[in-house]
Amino acid sequence: MLRQTLIVLAGVVIVSACAKDNDQPAAAPQPYVAPAPTLAQPQPAVTAATPAPVAAAPAAVPGAAPAGAMATPNAFALPCTSDASCGLGRCNVQFQKCAFPCAGPVDCAAGATCNPLTGLCLPGAAPQ
Repeated sequence: MLRQTLIVLAGVVIVSACAKDNDQPAAAPQPYVAPAPTLAQPQPAVTAATPAPVAAAPAAVPGAAPAGAMATPNAFALPCTSDASCGLGRCNVQFQKCAFPCAGPVDCAAGATCNPLTGLCLPGAAPQ
């Protein structure tokens, strides 16, 4: 009998404790407050890039076209400062890159020929 009384008493205490928690009014939902608008930040002015200084071309090789007639190097062209670093090709000192892909004989070193299909300078003289 004592056991049943304790169980009932414990149940009443638990129910009354839960009822007290539920008696409190629920917090009112907070109204939506839109975030404050941010002011647009001024964008920096776009200015034209200044061109890089053009290095002086080495002395012209007899029979070679001027440096301006060389092929414009693409993204895969190797960097260079002289023809020695371009193998069978020539260095376009205006861009400081090897003339790749070659467009004509002016882009290849002496004794090499431009293959326009591959854009590579190949050993051997141009067929006459």
